[in-house]
Amino acid sequence: MNRTALSLLALCVGILTLAAPAQADGWRWPWERKGCNPCPPAPCTPACAPACAPVVCEAPLPPPCVCQTLPARCEIVTRTVECPAVTCQVRVPTYENVEIPLYETKCTPEYREVEVPVYACRAVPVYAQRCVPQYESFEVPIMRTRSVPVTTTRKVARYEDVEVPCMACRQVPITQEVCDPCTGETRTVACGCRSETYQNGTRTERRLAGYDDVEVQCGTRCERYQDGTQTRQRLAGYTTEQVQCGTRQERYQDGTRTEKVFAGNRTETVAAGVRTERRCTGCTLEERVIRPARTDLVTERVVIPARRVTVAVGAPVEQVEPLPGTTEVLSQSEYDRELTQPAGR
Repeated sequence: MNRTALSLLALCVGILTLAAPAQADGWRWPWERKGCNPCPPAPCTPACAPACAPVVCEAPLPPPCVCQTLPARCEIVTRTVECPAVTCQVRVPTYENVEIPLYETKCTPEYREVEVPVYACRAVPVYAQRCVPQYESFEVPIMRTRSVPVTTTRKVARYEDVEVPCMACRQVPITQEVCDPCTGETRTVACGCRSETYQNGTRTERRLAGYDDVEVQCGTRCERYQDGTQTRQRLAGYTTEQVQCGTRQERYQDGTRTEKVFAGNRTETVAAGVRTERRCTGCTLEERVIRPARTDLVTERVVIPARRVTVAVGAPVEQVEPLPGTTEVLSQSEYDRELTQPAGR
């Protein structure tokens, strides 16, 4: 925002500087035009009195004040800045010494009475397993051989007697009815004959009526057949029997005796002293200075905007009133000093 304001101010100063009064083209400010000069008019010179010698009129006096523009300029200003101290609140832990007891583990051996067996030796018979074969009786068939006739099937012709008719031929007359045209009588007359076959008896003939299947013997074959049984014995398996095959030495318990044996260690925790330990008991708030207070010299660049002033040219500064649009009256030397003042970088 400050940079934007400074840019606009510099632009206005440049416009006003370019718009300063130019003596070459005779341009004037509005208040310097005819009838708008705020400065009091110069006193008029009296008319030349007639005399013997010619009198020369003096030039008009310059105006007592003019309006000028002081351009904008930059100045480097050094000022003192008081920086306060920066502090913060810190939680500081508080500690105290505490006596803590120390413990150690102590092992105490323990014993207990036990019954210990007493052993002795003795002879014990040793047995073994053996297999005994077992037999059983069974019937075995007795086989013999015999001749058995072999038959086959044969086709045998079968005949039968058949009555066959005997045929003969004969002439059969052909008749036709004829109407007599004279008398108008109808009569039957023979007009020829035809041959006709007729049965004249039968005769007996023997003919083949088919074939019959007849079984006839065509030879013999040998056949085995059972002709009884006989009794035999065979192995039916084995049975296991236990038999003594010797003796062995065996250790057996022959009583007990009482003994003490180690039953383990009994662990005990006993006090061995104390130790001092630092323990946190809480926190306190303390204010600490992060950065102490200091005084800094700050150098900054300040832009003095352009301004219009009234310059007293032909009258003292005390007698000149500021022209419209201005608020300050300067003498010519003060105005020149303001113009020649170097601009800061």
